[in-house]
Amino acid sequence: FNSPPFFFSPFVNRILPPACLQMKVCFKIGGIRIYVKKGDITQETVKGIVNSTNSDMSLRNGVSGVIFNAAGPSVEQETKTCVWVLEPLCNQPSDGVVLTKAGNLATKNIVHMVGQTKEKCITSAMYKVLKLCEDNKIQSVSFPAFGTGRPAPTVPDSFPVAPLPGCGTHNVGVVRFRRSCLPTAIQRIQSRSQWHRYAVWKQTVDKRHPNQENQRYLYHGTTKDIAQRISMHGFNRSFCGRNATVHGAGTYFAKEAHYSCHDNYSNPDTNGLKYIYRARVLTGSPCKSRRDMKEPDPLDPSNPQAGLYDCAVDNLKNPFIFVVFCDAGAYPDYLITFKGV
Repeated sequence: FNSPPFFFSPFVNRILPPACLQMKVCFKIGGIRIYVKKGDITQETVKGIVNSTNSDMSLRNGVSGVIFNAAGPSVEQETKTCVWVLEPLCNQPSDGVVLTKAGNLATKNIVHMVGQTKEKCITSAMYKVLKLCEDNKIQSVSFPAFGTGRPAPTVPDSFPVAPLPGCGTHNVGVVRFRRSCLPTAIQRIQSRSQWHRYAVWKQTVDKRHPNQENQRYLYHGTTKDIAQRISMHGFNRSFCGRNATVHGAGTYFAKEAHYSCHDNYSNPDTNGLKYIYRARVLTGSPCKSRRDMKEPDPLDPSNPQAGLYDCAVDNLKNPFIFVVFCDAGAYPDYLITFKGV
């Protein structure tokens, strides 16, 4: 491989690309010159070209098919009498190589190799091709671009949101919250007893209101000492009055995290840390809140058996504050510890 150039001839989807797409790049490794170019490998005038085929040389599509068609029947007939040097490699087909005449092609020889798909297997196969060329004094050889027979799929710039089972888009709420603060920890609360109590109450609410969404993901700001109790035992109405009583004597939740971040609701500790919960809350059918409210209003004042509303809200048309009077009606999903920006 000294005087004539050593060729690589990649091509993508067409054997004859438009002239405007043709290119030729040359670089040198040791005493070998390597050219990278687009073109028709069947028109190469080097001493040999490489045909990537299968182990029985029956491949008649893609580049291999073009080479066999251009070379003519004499080459196909010659391949039937060839004997591969077969060596297993990488759990791939054999990486043997074999040399034939070139038939009607301008080149003198065709080196047939078993096509590979793994990088190290391709490297090994190419080494065998070069060794065969050296043994047969073939001083220049042109390789096709391996693995380019099919164009890569087009990848869109964006994708639609696809919620996973048990992990809907509501979880984005935690991510949105983190953009407005400096979080130090996001702790998932996992309490079997709390969850069981909440799940039983959810079944009751869902049975009462079967045709609506009865659960919301809301935020609750608190202090460090109360956060420890909530994580252990759940939300408790006895904590009401610590942060707010404007909407009644229940446990308060906000639709957006920024509201619970106020110092009035999540008073920072001595280290400047604040605490809020991202909670599951059974809002069901709400009623309008009042300052003196100790439980939700009855669904039907004339019928005590009808039961009560499930929670109270600040605004029936566009609720932002939700007040729960049943401790089982809320479950603390995540405790978010942060410092205000």
